[in-house]
Formats: sequence, structure tokens, C-alpha cells
Amino acid sequence: MKKHIKTMVAVIFTVMTCLFGGMNAFAWVAADGIIAVRYTDAPEGTVFVDILLPKTEDDKYASADGKPSAAIILHGEDENGERTEETLTLPEDCELVKYDDGYTSCLFGRDIATEYRVNSFRMDIVLDEQKLINTDVSNYYGSLKLAYCDEKGNVLAVTEPVETEHNDKPANFYVNANGTSLECKLDNGIDVGKGLTAFVFGTVIVVCIIAVLGGAVIAAIVVVVVILILRHNKKKNQQYRQ
Repeated sequence: MKKHIKTMVAVIFTVMTCLFGGMNAFAWVAADGIIAVRYTDAPEGTVFVDILLPKTEDDKYASADGKPSAAIILHGEDENGERTEETLTLPEDCELVKYDDGYTSCLFGRDIATEYRVNSFRMDIVLDEQKLINTDVSNYYGSLKLAYCDEKGNVLAVTEPVETEHNDKPANFYVNANGTSLECKLDNGIDVGKGLTAFVFGTVIVVCIIAVLGGAVIAAIVVVVVILILRHNKKKNQQYRQ
């Protein structure tokens, strides 16, 4: 009996794992409203970065006034370990505004972002999802660069350009820089439909296993009861004969 109880406990644990695992697969989708930028080996003095996009005529995402389209929020910690947030204000005539080598600033030249969330060596560009998602940027422009900037908007260095993927599905958009080298990656993450299918299929299998093991446990209990009854009757017969 103890063996069967342990088996049932293991099965219940498996069921819970499958259920919650399936739910997680179903719930997790791509963050298509963000361009996630990660950078290492940045020039000394780098405070934030900006993506530079190809300059084109009749750019449908071009900014009309040339002002920054997004707030630059610097996230950090104070001396007590408390989280801090500071809004960085750049001069309207800073170098990033004027930079043009065929690629120009996303922050000043495009009206697509609402916030630049800056942490140490990483930054999330939060897009205005009423206008576009990250794959729209990738599909429309086809390539990009990354500019390292100081607190005054001076351009300290620029990476080599890299082509971006064309993708029609929701995706995570990663921009990874190491010094002047750059790579972009679109990750579609988990297919929600496949996650749901796996969840349902796994649940059916687990239910079948429980049914089989449950039947085995019931059969074992019946056998034990029969054996106990037979032993009891045998003992009574022996006592009667004596």
C-alpha cells in the first residue's frame, strides 16, 4: 500500500507540473512593444545609446519637429541600495540631433518611441504601440546602427550597420552590441497555439495515467481485503476445529 501511495503522490506532482508548465507556455508571448538593447565594451562616458535608422525620403515615421520623441529615464540605485529614476534632458542642438551619415537618430528623427529605459549596459526602447510594433521597425528600415552617447547627447562612437530580419509574427527584438560590432535578433518565443496543444495533450495523457493507476490501486485494495477475509476465516476454522 505504501508503494501505491508513493506512486500516487508522484503522479499528482507530475500533474501539477504539467498543468502549471502548460499554463506558462500558454501565457508567455513576445514583447513586441519593446526593442531590447544590450551593450558591452562601451566607450568611457557612455550614459545611453540610440539606434540609428536609414535616412529615407518620405519616411512615414519621421518626426515633424525634430524634438526627442521619448523620455530618457535613467534607472539606478542610491548609496542605500534604493532604486532611483532620473529623467535625462538633452540640448536641442546636441550632436545626436545633427548626426547624419546616411543613418539618423531614432530618438530625434523618428516619432515611434515613448520611453528609453536605461539601466547599466542595457536599455529598453518602449514603442508607441498605437503606431507600430518592433517588427514594423525591422521590416520598414531593413538595417540599423547603434550610437553610444554621453549625458549631453554627444556621439562617442557608432557601430557598424547590421541588416534586420523581416518578420510578420510578434517577436522579441534584441539589439546586441559589443564595442563597434552589432547583431540583431528577432525571437518569436513560444507559439501560443502549440503551447495550448501541448498543454491539452499532456493533460489527457496524465488523466489516462491516473485512471490506470487508480484502477490498479483499487484492484490492489480489493486483493488485500480478500486476503484478509480469507485469513480471518481460516483462523476461525482452526479455532473451531480445536
